Amino acid sequence: MHGISLISAPEDWEILQQENGSAEVKLKGTYRVHPAAVNVGVAQAVPLVRVMRESDNMTVIPWTVADKIQEGENFTGSFETGLKIPAGGLYRIETSLETRSTVPNLTWLYRGDCVLHLGVGDLFIIAGQSNSAGYGRDFCEDSPHMCVHLFRNRGKWDLASHPMNESTFGGSLPNEEMGTPGVSPYLTFGRTYYELTGMPVGLVQTSMGGSPMSRWMPEKGDLYRNMLDRIQLTGGKYAGVLWYQGCSDTEPEPAAKYLDHFRAYAESLRRELGYEIPIFTMQLNRQINGINDECWGMVRDAQRRAALEIPNVYVLSTTNLGLCDGIHNNAPSSVALGKKLAKQCVHVLAGGEEYESPSLSTVQRVTEEEKEELKLAGIWLKLGFDHVKNCLQIASGLGRDSGFTLEDSRGEVEIISIRANREDRNYAYLEIAREVGREAFLSFAWQADPVKIPVIDEVTFLPPLSFYRYPVLREEH
Repeated sequence: MHGISLISAPEDWEILQQENGSAEVKLKGTYRVHPAAVNVGVAQAVPLVRVMRESDNMTVIPWTVADKIQEGENFTGSFETGLKIPAGGLYRIETSLETRSTVPNLTWLYRGDCVLHLGVGDLFIIAGQSNSAGYGRDFCEDSPHMCVHLFRNRGKWDLASHPMNESTFGGSLPNEEMGTPGVSPYLTFGRTYYELTGMPVGLVQTSMGGSPMSRWMPEKGDLYRNMLDRIQLTGGKYAGVLWYQGCSDTEPEPAAKYLDHFRAYAESLRRELGYEIPIFTMQLNRQINGINDECWGMVRDAQRRAALEIPNVYVLSTTNLGLCDGIHNNAPSSVALGKKLAKQCVHVLAGGEEYESPSLSTVQRVTEEEKEELKLAGIWLKLGFDHVKNCLQIASGLGRDSGFTLEDSRGEVEIISIRANREDRNYAYLEIAREVGREAFLSFAWQADPVKIPVIDEVTFLPPLSFYRYPVLREEH
């Protein structure tokens, strides 16, 4: 073919990870002058490249001569060139062969291959199990967006759409689903992230329904190796990992080791990549009629502690999301979670407004002086929370509806009531039926199927992070 033929270039629909507001692109190709021009007479042939914005056809990088040109016989040859493309898009890379005739003032711009629908923005790897793969199978509005793209399991970039973990032409992949996946949080995530930052979003799906932590461990985990393969296939540089997993580890042995296993996953991934990639996690939602309440509490608490103890790990609560069956988030809840996750990522990665789940920081007995000031009678505990925007909103003041449980060496302590107010925005107060012993432990939203309408932040609508057996009167460091 005459003109320019690209032999190495980004794919159509690809999203390139921006660094400091731009991305470097390398192009390689060959060129050949049209025989008709040779017959007329050719003085010179030079490969050119430019970048155009697809939305309005404006020039972003004007026609530029290739950096390295190797001339062959009869006005054929090869070339290499580099481009520094600013964050944004979608863009079109065009190539052309500028051919000057031996006839004075006669020049042709011959055709060249193009790269279409290219974005420079932020890439995210999606990892975890079913709620990450997307199992919401009911109705919701969640349409594709031109600036949210997906590296499909078939190994090609495309416009992102549900179901995102489908495996058409994918071959035998470790994350191939046995059934038909549905709506996940991440299409809405990408759209919201783009709307808040102007950055096109690239998503790479590696999750698999039902996958335990053992399949994500660096030593023998097939899903871990598959994730690394996908990262390398798509450039190796990412803005973050979107991790949602844990239901398959709610048995006594894996639950007890969940924090250690997650830490090993995070540290190994960062060693492999050579940088401290941010990891955005979500606590487990719920399982209707689920068993092993204690194990669900242990995993959720490990997810909370991971964000406290492991650098650059972040966590969101999910216990106010609805289900479409016994354990999977429904489609509207996936959309809601995608918006929340995008806000947190914008806060962390792009300096946006803080968006964090309230997190318990202290549990203390209310003193007699405080009770007098607050006009309280009885025995009360004062719970301090970080990341409260305005105040905590309580649906029911009854202790049995609060989602909190308290125990000491004598057994469970009845919680009579709960209250909060705007004047004390970082605190909630629990009225309890009796004094607790020297060792007492408070838990919140820890069971397999915890409180249906939890306490939420009045502004962000996020419930506090679930926690399990938090020691009363002792601060966590």
